[in-house]
Amino acid sequence: MLHAERVCVRVSGKVKALHPVAEAMARHLAEVAPIRYIRILPDLLEASSVATTGRTMIPITKPGHPSAMGISVILDFAHREIQFFAITSSMKGYGGKMVDAVMRALPAGWKALVVMDWSGGFWEHMCGKYPNIEVV
Repeated sequence: MLHAERVCVRVSGKVKALHPVAEAMARHLAEVAPIRYIRILPDLLEASSVATTGRTMIPITKPGHPSAMGISVILDFAHREIQFFAITSSMKGYGGKMVDAVMRALPAGWKALVVMDWSGGFWEHMCGKYPNIEVV
C-alpha cells in the first residue's frame, strides 16, 4: 500500500535535475510503510521512519538506533553504482524491504556496493538475493 501522502520528501537546492534512479529510489522507499522522511542530495539519498527535529528534518539512519528504520545510499551516477552507507531497522524484516526498494530502482548494468559489513549475515543474505550487490 502506497502511503506517499504521509511522506515528506526534501530535495536539496543543490540538485539541478533529479536523476531518474534517485527519483525511482525515493518512490519505492515511500512505499515502505514506516518510511516518513526522504532527503535527496546530489550524491546521497536518506530515508527513515524518524528524523531530527528542527527545520532540516534529516532522516535518521544510524545503525543500532532504538526506534528508527532507515537507510542511507551514496549515489554515483557517473559510475552507475550506489553504495549502501548506513541501514538500521528496529523491527525485523524492514531492512530487507528497504534494500529491495533501492534495488528495484536500479537499472540493468548498475551495481550496489557494501563497503563496511557489521551486520552479522544480513548482507550475505542480500547478496544471495541480489547478484549485483557486492561486499568489498
